[in-house]
Amino acid sequence: MKRVTQSLVVKSIPLALIALLAGCGGDDGKPGNPGEPGGPPASEINSLNITVNEVLLDSGVATVNYRITNEADEPVVGIPSTTYLAAQLLPQGYTNAGNASQWQYFTSESCSSSCDGEFVDHKNGKYSYTFSGAFDGMNDISFMPGATQRVVIKVGGDSLPDGTDLPITNQHFDWQDNGSEPAYTRNLIEMATCNTCHNDLAFHGSNYNEVETCVTCHNSDRVSNPGNVFAPMVHTKHLTGFPVSLADCQTCHVADEALTENMNWARVPTMEACGSCHTNIDFPSGQGHPTQVDNSNCVACHNSDWTMSAHSQEDTDELLGQFNVEVISAELAGNAVNFSIRLSNPATNEVYSDSADKLNFINDLRVYANWGISVDYTTRSARSIKLQDSTPLSGSNGIYHYQITGLTLSTDPATDKGTLAIQGKLCNDGAMLSDCESSDSTTTIKSSHQFFSATALTEIGRRVVVTNETCGSCHGDQQLNYHGSRNDLEGQCQLCHNPNMVANSTAANPAASTADYKHLAHTLHAGSRESYPDINYPGNIGNCAQCHTTDEAGVLTAALPLSSAVQPLAFNDGTFTSPASAICSACHLGDSAVAHMTQQGGVFKGTEADATAGTESCATCHGQGAAVDVLKVHPIK
Repeated sequence: MKRVTQSLVVKSIPLALIALLAGCGGDDGKPGNPGEPGGPPASEINSLNITVNEVLLDSGVATVNYRITNEADEPVVGIPSTTYLAAQLLPQGYTNAGNASQWQYFTSESCSSSCDGEFVDHKNGKYSYTFSGAFDGMNDISFMPGATQRVVIKVGGDSLPDGTDLPITNQHFDWQDNGSEPAYTRNLIEMATCNTCHNDLAFHGSNYNEVETCVTCHNSDRVSNPGNVFAPMVHTKHLTGFPVSLADCQTCHVADEALTENMNWARVPTMEACGSCHTNIDFPSGQGHPTQVDNSNCVACHNSDWTMSAHSQEDTDELLGQFNVEVISAELAGNAVNFSIRLSNPATNEVYSDSADKLNFINDLRVYANWGISVDYTTRSARSIKLQDSTPLSGSNGIYHYQITGLTLSTDPATDKGTLAIQGKLCNDGAMLSDCESSDSTTTIKSSHQFFSATALTEIGRRVVVTNETCGSCHGDQQLNYHGSRNDLEGQCQLCHNPNMVANSTAANPAASTADYKHLAHTLHAGSRESYPDINYPGNIGNCAQCHTTDEAGVLTAALPLSSAVQPLAFNDGTFTSPASAICSACHLGDSAVAHMTQQGGVFKGTEADATAGTESCATCHGQGAAVDVLKVHPIK
């Protein structure tokens, strides 16, 4: 029989070294037989790899032979318990024309103190399991010779005889009974895609953490509720609180040629999958859609090209590729900023010769300015100008000059900086720019920001804590629009959402009552803001790396000490809470936590002088490399 190997790496926390080789449950140290690695058993286990070597059939009964190693490819001996799942795949169209392929569940068997089938630990990191009987007839399913079969192996969540903890690991292996590698299987989504939002997604007591494990059981032959079949179940769960447009299927169904069915969402439309998002449609009764009794006719209208066009950002990307706005110069002039704008068409490499007020496809184009990066900006309301309503001060041939007045300057403007932020909307007809007088469709451009000093543009400005890329891992590439067309989460929002926003002095959680950006973002994602009750953060709220980026030294920006530019939390009664205490207490609300911070120099609702006196000693214990470094005690991945 041909051997086909697959492996999976699942990360876990570091574990203690074992004291004796015998404690791992086996003698080794001798060379293995040809093709069977020898050597000492794993002495440390941070992750587990399961490699299935083969599945053999004897009178219809399957035996799976596999090997378990650690991250260094050392054999792991003495696995105390294992779960085995088995299923087979019905090809697309097998049950009826138009139906998607689907898994059929056979059985789940386990081994711990006893086994449903026969388990053998070969004492060298290799294991064998023989199922309790032939698959044919299990769960009333007939075994189909030549079909793609699947075995899932789950280990971990317990420990070796010596006490070494084992990380939970799932591995699937697809095979055919003739010994060849399957010509076809059904894999639509990578778990890594899910975990861009969900971190370490796991279910059923955290025992199952792979998509291919989930679909092996969540099919119509295993679950009694049709709503728990994997595709409609997942779609339904994402209808509320999904952080990007539900129309963009490729948020989850990322194009990946390594997945045999990565285009299934567009290629195989079905009532079950489509109806789980389009909940206003009842296909059999003809409500909201022509009557459709089965899936045989779906693709006649909804072919893959149509489906991709209707459920993607391609038109938007093509449209935005025809327009670019950039600040090419800026300098202070008293309490005003003089700046120059260039508008161009990247698709043709042409500069628009007219100014914004003469381009009929511009619905809205604004530039905002605020000053005082050293104090996280001097005012809570940035000054702005609407370019589509403004005649330039001067300019020609695509470069035009404007002025924003009324800036509040910081103490030493010569050494400080400011920010210009751009936002806007374009009128369009599909993927083409169009005259706003005849178009009722608009598309939001990708907002941007540009730092400037008293005399020129500069690349260095306000500290970068989050990026559009880190936010975009859940929210998409600048697709999360606020206040109409503001979507530069990295640098635009802070022009107004800064420490000049004040908290409610009577609030139980003051951080949830201010619109200061850092507190706003933390409490929004924690679901602690009363005005946003439906936000359900999909990841681990303690994983700061989900949103925070790293600095030039490669250190996560959630690390202590805080930047000296971070200001205290201001209250509407004129009091202040010192910076680190304000941030930490957004989550650590208890009296004991507040008492601890106070003992370490934190100031809660004191004078501004006290809150900015630098008495906080948080970094002594919680700083980088310290005993309880915040980067170590938070579940950061």
